Amino acid sequence: MDITKKAMLVSVTISNGGLLGQRKNSKASTLVQNTYHVSDKRAQASTYLIDRNHKTVKRILAASQRVREVVYRYTLPWGNENMRLIPVKTLEAFRYDVNAALKDLEDARSEYIFYYPALVAASERDLGPLFDSRQYPSQDEAKALFTAKVSYWPMPDSGHLMAEISKEAASEAKASIEAEIEERLVDASHDMVRRAREVVQAFIDKLENVKVEPSTGELLGKIHDSLIDNIRDTQKILEKLNLTENKQIKKVITDLGRLTYFSADYWRRRPERFNDPVAPYGKPKALEVANEVMATLASLDLRDKEITSMVEDASEYL
Repeated sequence: MDITKKAMLVSVTISNGGLLGQRKNSKASTLVQNTYHVSDKRAQASTYLIDRNHKTVKRILAASQRVREVVYRYTLPWGNENMRLIPVKTLEAFRYDVNAALKDLEDARSEYIFYYPALVAASERDLGPLFDSRQYPSQDEAKALFTAKVSYWPMPDSGHLMAEISKEAASEAKASIEAEIEERLVDASHDMVRRAREVVQAFIDKLENVKVEPSTGELLGKIHDSLIDNIRDTQKILEKLNLTENKQIKKVITDLGRLTYFSADYWRRRPERFNDPVAPYGKPKALEVANEVMATLASLDLRDKEITSMVEDASEYL
């Protein structure tokens, strides 16, 4: 299997500079320093140029977070926060979802720019003598401070080294690249286990907190379909993210599948079965399975495993 044909690298860069966040305010700083006799090196004051609670600001921040959520859903860590590994299997779905999220972000920014003059006027009113018009760019300049960019790169191939490099240097470079890719594949596997642990723990926490009213037999607490849907979604995305067909990750995927047989709708319709200790789809059985799965996940401290057990032979993927 050639990993260079099965995955790409992607980065999504978002800058919301047009929101004009917190800035040092010289007037306020001087007032604080003179009032409390503090050195300017030890105390400085700042103001938010734009009201952070305005609906347009909140909409931009929420839309930016949705873009990041899409990126993290379809990709795996690859060395740093700016670069992510994306399997070819997830590329089409990723492009669709990230483009939709970026469109929402663009719409939110357009709404903000429309209100920008009013927001500046509100800041002048709210900040009073601390308002400094020089810190506020024009409407067009503020718009230019917003950016959003998706970039793709091919996976590095340790076999494609410059011909001018000496044989010894080329061998060292190839070994270094292979070792780095091995370590990053382990990190990616660790990330997949983390995702599984999060949804299984949420499943356990929810079931443990839902009780049954003895007198009426009704559930005390709501169980939404998303409780199971989140596990099913995680199972499906891990199947696509498991580039190296890691056997341990395959076991994780299978274990998640055991939990998808339980039904939130069934518990809502048959609350009398919820606490039944012998019912095959009751809460006791669900918690038993979930705790078994969690115990397996807890034992998978992938960072402490031999790298060879994770990828067997780095050259196989390069």
